Amino acid sequence: MKEDEPKPAITIVEYSDEYKDQVRDVIGKTLADIEVIDPATLPIDDPDLDSIEKEYSGNGRFWVALREGKVVGTVGVRDGGNQVAKLKRMFVLVDQHGSGIGQQLLDTATDFAEQEGYKKMVLNTHEKMQRAHKFYERNGFLQTDKTGDKIHYEKNLLSTAKAINNLRH
Repeated sequence: MKEDEPKPAITIVEYSDEYKDQVRDVIGKTLADIEVIDPATLPIDDPDLDSIEKEYSGNGRFWVALREGKVVGTVGVRDGGNQVAKLKRMFVLVDQHGSGIGQQLLDTATDFAEQEGYKKMVLNTHEKMQRAHKFYERNGFLQTDKTGDKIHYEKNLLSTAKAINNLRH
């Protein structure tokens, strides 16, 4: 593909096991590329990645961003109890940063959380992920805490108009 040619479109789809290895690779490669983990530790061995469909079932979901059938980004929502959605596993390959994939994934997760009736979304991210901090803040997340190397964010969901509309129905 020439540099001036547009990249093929991104499709956001719900996770299925056919993407299991690609998801693990995207998350591991992204963490290694931004120097959160040592590349020698790849592939990452996180138990929740062995059972994504189970871990993100019920009031949760997991999506992948596909470009030409290949996973280039991931995001999940898990039920945190008390009408709180936990944003999990939000990753986009470093060479895809700035292309709008992260925004599509976040919008998908946020829309889902609002439709499920969650009132708040929370997340944590590594302190080295400066680009992610700016992205979340640009999208209305507020930093609430820092524990160790994790920065914690939250955002209230359901705009006033949506909340009023939900009360009417």
